[in-house]
Amino acid sequence: MKRIKGINVLKAKLLDFTEEILYSLTCELQRIGRTVKFLELKYSPFCDEVIFYMDAIRLDENAEIILDTSFADASEKFLRSCISDLEINFFGLIDLLELLKGVEGKNGILPSIFKPVTGEYITHEQQDREAWVCLCGNMPNYNGFYACDEDGDLIEPGNEWEYLYRCEYCRRVINDRNLQVIGINLNPNSEEG
Repeated sequence: MKRIKGINVLKAKLLDFTEEILYSLTCELQRIGRTVKFLELKYSPFCDEVIFYMDAIRLDENAEIILDTSFADASEKFLRSCISDLEINFFGLIDLLELLKGVEGKNGILPSIFKPVTGEYITHEQQDREAWVCLCGNMPNYNGFYACDEDGDLIEPGNEWEYLYRCEYCRRVINDRNLQVIGINLNPNSEEG
């Protein structure tokens, strides 16, 4: 049976989520390296009252997420303020992250989209289970393999880690338990969070 969590514990989890999603959004905007107009996205994840006033999203010089707006009294607004003003909810923030992952960056930088793969397995050297050999030929002593999340983004192994590794040469995402390739992300984030 699960224990009921207190209000302060739940608030702390929401604050942690907010910081993590803002960090992930910042990483995507750094990868993109330019202002993204909301017309480029499939839809805008903001609430109906403000959706038509949100024009673009970008990073300022301090790596804060800024929205270019067409409000009568403001031409820009911090994303943090939109969250506190309830102009975007938590599901909208996740949608925004997913939408930005599909945006091509400046100078043709690829989107950061994970594509599932089925039926592929890497191998290992006969005498050493740790000496992996990727389908691309990469091995631990070449480019290596690093802990990642299910999108192929580098992470520190810990409680939420799913035993996934990323091939640093071809960007395949590999399940450590059975050496199955679960997908590929040609342009994952490389900075560990």
